[in-house]
Order: sequence, then structure tokens, then C-alpha cells
Amino acid sequence: MIRLVIFDADETLWASHGYWASLLVPPLKRVNEDEIRDSEGKSITLFEGVRQLLKTLKDRGILISLVSLNDREPNRVAECLELFELNHYFVYPQVNWDDKGQNIKKVLDLLRKNKGTIINCNEVLFVDDHLSNINKATAACPGINAIHLGSNISKVTEIIKFL
Repeated sequence: MIRLVIFDADETLWASHGYWASLLVPPLKRVNEDEIRDSEGKSITLFEGVRQLLKTLKDRGILISLVSLNDREPNRVAECLELFELNHYFVYPQVNWDDKGQNIKKVLDLLRKNKGTIINCNEVLFVDDHLSNINKATAACPGINAIHLGSNISKVTEIIKFL
């Protein structure tokens, strides 16, 4: 049974059009419910169905987190989540350039230490658009359910069939 879903951000939850959220230049402005634009006109566009997917996961009692390869400070990923009004869904998001497998283990450790919630690797679903990150996750957390966006699924919303 899946108790925690961990997402990547760029090109998994939103289209970042070939660059990382870290490269956005402030001020960031919400253009509409699903688009953020920076001062240079670069945009982040939330993929269709992501809002409903997060709500469905939460309604089912599934915890949600995020691990993203982006600058820790300034944390543009957190800023985008806030502007999209999605930040409240995510527990212990990890935004840095550290190995994603280690960041997944850190999320599990923080849940155990801070909330007393013990989740095993086989109860985690990890979704990412890069196979190298999938490989790092499976090496660090044996038994994890890892889904590659691009070969296992074509849209992030398809993870529902794996729950």
C-alpha cells in the first residue's frame, strides 16, 4: 500500500520549458491559476490535472512530498508552490542539488523523527522525469515504487493507477 508519494518538480509537476525553476528571475507573478511568469518572461506552467491529483492523494490520506534538483536558496520551487497555492500539500520538501535517493531517505527520516510516522521504502511512490534519478532512488531505498514519467507514464496524473 502506498502511503507517501514523492514528486520531482520541473517537468513532472509543471512544464519549466527547458530550464530549472532556479533560473527564474524575480519578481515572479502568477498570470493565472496554472502559470507563473518571471521578470524576463520565462514561465512555469502547471500540468493539467495536478491540482486534482494532489487533492485526491490528500483525500485518500496519502502523504505528499517533493525532491527537486534546484538551488536551495533562493528557493524558487517553494516560491512557485506558494504562488500556485499548492505548498500546503507537501511535507518536508527537499530542494537542493543532493542525490535524490538521499533526499528521499531524508524525507522518510524527517517523518519518523518529527511526526512519529514510519514509512518503509515499499510504501513510497517516487515520480521523476529522469531515469538517473529513478536509479538513484531505487539504489538508496530498495523496494521503492519508482515511476519514470516518459516511459512508465506519459502524464503525471496517470500515477493513480499505481495506488
